[in-house]
Order: sequence, then structure tokens, then C-alpha cells
Amino acid sequence: MMGINLIRQIEERLKFPLPGERAQLLMGSSIRMKELKWMAENKNTRDSGVMILLYPHSNSIYSVLIQRPKYKGTHGGQVCLPGGKRETDDADIVETALRETEEEIGVGRNTIHILGSLTRLYIPPAIMLSFCSRFTEQKPVFTPEVSEVENIIEYDIRSILLPDIKKTTEIKVSKDITFSAPYSIFAER
Repeated sequence: MMGINLIRQIEERLKFPLPGERAQLLMGSSIRMKELKWMAENKNTRDSGVMILLYPHSNSIYSVLIQRPKYKGTHGGQVCLPGGKRETDDADIVETALRETEEEIGVGRNTIHILGSLTRLYIPPAIMLSFCSRFTEQKPVFTPEVSEVENIIEYDIRSILLPDIKKTTEIKVSKDITFSAPYSIFAER
């Protein structure tokens, strides 16, 4: 019951203005802060939709992240929300998020109740992410698409409120470029 009440609270809160970019920057890397000063959405920007899928489990509300297979490339081994690039057949970005979630983790769009959407996030150099929040009445049976998903990471959403959840690490991109980036330890479990 507590979980359903939380879902109703989230759904109601999503009807009001959100903190937007200010809140997103709390988890931004040092390099992202600099990039945002001079980069902006442009004609090369690709629309992408991701799903924040919420579901009841163990008297709480859980969500899911995926880990991409390890390969040489931008997204190899990445831990992220289910989602991807908008296709021309997608009616809107919500449809993109639903389609990608079904393709990547096997959760059918007909089992998902739309709660609302979060503020869009521009990721330089060319991705505009739209976050869609959804709820399923019961814990889904995940069927990962092995070519896109190496691991499914389920977590209790209450864990994001723990005081020691946010950590920072240094990432070396090249000989001359190192930056600090925040991450959440719940994704390591």
C-alpha cells in the first residue's frame, strides 16, 4: 500500500513545474558544466527517449537500469535507463521510450501506466533526452535483448535518498583531458 501511495504522489507532483536544469546539474560532470555554457541544441541533435520504470516489489517501489554490453564505443558498458533514439515511425517521444523499453527489457507497453515526463536534458554534442516516468501494477518479468543489454539492475528507489549515495570519480578521457563526474553507488549493487 505504501508503494501505491508513493506512486500517486509522484504522479501528482509531475503535474506541476519541475526544477529542470538546476536539478539535472546536481549530477553533472565538471566538463558538462563548462560545455553547457557554449553548447546548445542544434540541427544535428537527435531526439531520444528513456524510461524511468517504477514497479512494486518487496513492500517498496523499484526501478530498473540496464548495463550495455562492453564494446569499443561511446556506450560500451554504460549503465543507463532503457531507451534510445526516436524513429520516424514513433508518434512522439513517449512512444520512443515505450518501444525501446519493450525492445531492450521485454516489458510490454500495454502493461505500463504513464505517470508523466521529466525535464528534457541536452547531452552535448547531439542528444536531447526526454525522460518518461511509468508505472506497472506488478513486478515485470524482464527479458533482456542480449545484443543491447548485458545486465539488468533493479533498485529500491528509496536508496537514492541515502546520504552517501552520491560519489565522485575522476575520468581520464585522453592525455590532456581529465574531469570529475558524479555517480550513484546504488547502480553498483
